[in-house]
Amino acid sequence: MGQFEKRRACILVKAYPQPSQQYEETVCVAAVTEDHHLLRLYPIRFRHLAANQRFGRFDWIEVEMTRATDDPRPESFRIKEDTLQILMAGEKVSPEERVRLWKPCIARSLTVLEDEQRTTQRSLGIIRPDDGTVRFKFQQLDGASEDDQDTARSVYVQQSLIEEPLKPLPKPEYVFRYQFSCGGTQHTMQLHDWEVETTYHKYKWSYGSPEKALDKMVEYYERRAPAMNLHLIMGNMHKRPWQFIVIGVLRTTADIDRADAQQQLL
Repeated sequence: MGQFEKRRACILVKAYPQPSQQYEETVCVAAVTEDHHLLRLYPIRFRHLAANQRFGRFDWIEVEMTRATDDPRPESFRIKEDTLQILMAGEKVSPEERVRLWKPCIARSLTVLEDEQRTTQRSLGIIRPDDGTVRFKFQQLDGASEDDQDTARSVYVQQSLIEEPLKPLPKPEYVFRYQFSCGGTQHTMQLHDWEVETTYHKYKWSYGSPEKALDKMVEYYERRAPAMNLHLIMGNMHKRPWQFIVIGVLRTTADIDRADAQQQLL
C-alpha cells in the first residue's frame, strides 16, 4: 500500500451502506477536490464514526488517503478513518461555490462517459439529463432482475465481535430508477443514492403507506427536482466496470452556465 497523505475534499454523495465481511458494512463516498478531481473514498464505516466525524453532503473534510491498490479505478482512494475531520459544514458552502467545484467534472453525455471508461478506466462523472426527459420509475424488488436486486440489496446483519452491533437498516423494498435522455440517447439507470432510499422510508412513515410514499417520490424526483438544474453523479461497479448507476442526485439554485470554476473557495 502506498504512502498516506492528508488531503481535503468536499463530499458530494454517500451511497447506501454495503455489507462487508471485513468491515461489517461500508459506505462508498464520492467527493471532489479543490482542483476539481472526483474521488471515491472507502472503506468508510459511516455508522461507526464518532458524532463529530459524521459528515453530510457538501461538508469539507480532511483525511489521510492513499491510492487503492486493490481497485484499478483511478478515482479510488483508501482512507484512515481515525484521521477524518470536518473542516466546514456544507450549509456554509453557497450554491454558487458548490457548482464551481463540480461543474468541471460534467461529461458531455453518458455515452461519452462510457467511452472514457473503456479507454481510461474513468469510473466517476457527472451528467445533465436533457430537458423534459426525466421520469422517476420504481419496481418491487422481488420482480426486478437479479443484477438489479444485487445492487439494491444493501445490508444484511453481521454482528461485530468487538464493537456495538449496528441497528439493522430498513430492508429495501423497491428498485428505483431514473429514465432520461442525455445527449439525445435514452437511458434507464438505477438510483443508489442513500438519500433516495431514506426518502422512501421517511415518506412511508409520514404518509402511512408505500403507495402514498411512492406518489410523493414521483412528485419530487420527476416533477420538482428536474426544475432545479438536475445533474446526476454516475459511478460504475468494481466487479462490473461497464455498468454505471446513479450514485447521487445534484440540484442547485445556482446558474450552472455562469459558474466560474476558477474562483477560490476556501
